[in-house]
Amino acid sequence: MYSIGFKKLDSAPSSGSEQVSAKLNAVSLVLGLIGFGTSLYALILHVKAKTSATALGCDVNDVINCSKVIGGEYGEFVSIPLGAYGMAYFGLVIALSILPAFVVSSVAWIARWQMLVAAVGAFVSILLAYISYFKIQAVCLVCSGVHIISVINFVWTLVGFMKVRREPQTVGEGGFVKLLAASLALSVPPLLAGALLPLISSTLGVKTESASQEQSPAAVGTPFPQEWVQVASSNYVGKGEDYRKGNDQAKVVVHMFSDLECPHCKVSAEDIASAQSAVGADQVLFVYRNYPLSSKCNANIASEGHAYACDLAMALRCAGSQRKDAFWEFKDWAFSGIDMNPEERQQKFSSGGIRAQAEQLKLDVTRFESCLRDKIELPKIQDDIEIGKKMGLTGTPLIVINGRVYTGERNPQGFTRAFRAALETK
Repeated sequence: MYSIGFKKLDSAPSSGSEQVSAKLNAVSLVLGLIGFGTSLYALILHVKAKTSATALGCDVNDVINCSKVIGGEYGEFVSIPLGAYGMAYFGLVIALSILPAFVVSSVAWIARWQMLVAAVGAFVSILLAYISYFKIQAVCLVCSGVHIISVINFVWTLVGFMKVRREPQTVGEGGFVKLLAASLALSVPPLLAGALLPLISSTLGVKTESASQEQSPAAVGTPFPQEWVQVASSNYVGKGEDYRKGNDQAKVVVHMFSDLECPHCKVSAEDIASAQSAVGADQVLFVYRNYPLSSKCNANIASEGHAYACDLAMALRCAGSQRKDAFWEFKDWAFSGIDMNPEERQQKFSSGGIRAQAEQLKLDVTRFESCLRDKIELPKIQDDIEIGKKMGLTGTPLIVINGRVYTGERNPQGFTRAFRAALETK
């Protein structure tokens, strides 16, 4: 039998550079085994991201975050996790590495196929890395490991291919059929496994939400009027833009009415972010609303209460009006004052301290101070306050999921269960 486009090789090639028989590619074999194992781990993480209420172990922060990459919209292709595709790819690499043990062929024939597979793998890895870094704006360490292994294998294969590219491409009888059989044997099963995620999750013992749903009820009660939970997408709508994180078309919308001097608000904001990553940023939209617990700007509060809350809320929105990322950076900075003593907080949140932070964020300080002085953002803050009052807010944070007050556990697991329950009821 002859391979298409190749000469028949009836026996092991004789001596001479053009007749060197292909041998097992030990380097590609090792890389293939490592890549296969890493891809398997990525598949396991995908299952956990989809079924577990806890954040993944490789979720270091908002940037180094496996849940965002693996658990988001780009974590699958035609409903099969990317980890399964990675296993299938490295199955091909392994098959080609060990094929010389079963097929008599020239080095050039094997090198050609290895080069083709390695080039496709490197191209896909670079594409996925681009999506991760520039579209999702997050890094999955496990995924990056797969990408790096693919590129290393490509470089190694390219070097070998360049050495023999001009040599005759010969193969023994049945060589192409054996190549196809080995490739299918090592690449198809991972794809089937990826398509059968429920079976995989039960085999791996990954717990689902069903056993603990009752421990953390989703949002309850009659939905609020739509105008109370309407999200303003720009400063030209209503009293001003609602600053938010996630996909504006997400099925789950979470509003948090918060005070920047409220410790529980800080913790809840962090836990919601963790749960949002676990479920997928494309599935949940987080909207930050201001409810300062101070009579300086909130008529519903009897005393000055949190002395800096009103000034911080206005500074927060003034920062966001210049650059949306600055809104979230300023929020994190303001929340950091919660852990300080009164003297440190007084210095941090003085007019000079707030100005220094605006400079640190590289804002137009003149415009920023003008925004504060003229209280440009006060109407929006008071509108948030009025809506919070209508919703029956008695303390911060007030968390509203898809128009209903959330009364469940305020931790990453509770929020994750609530988000998934809301997705199922949409």
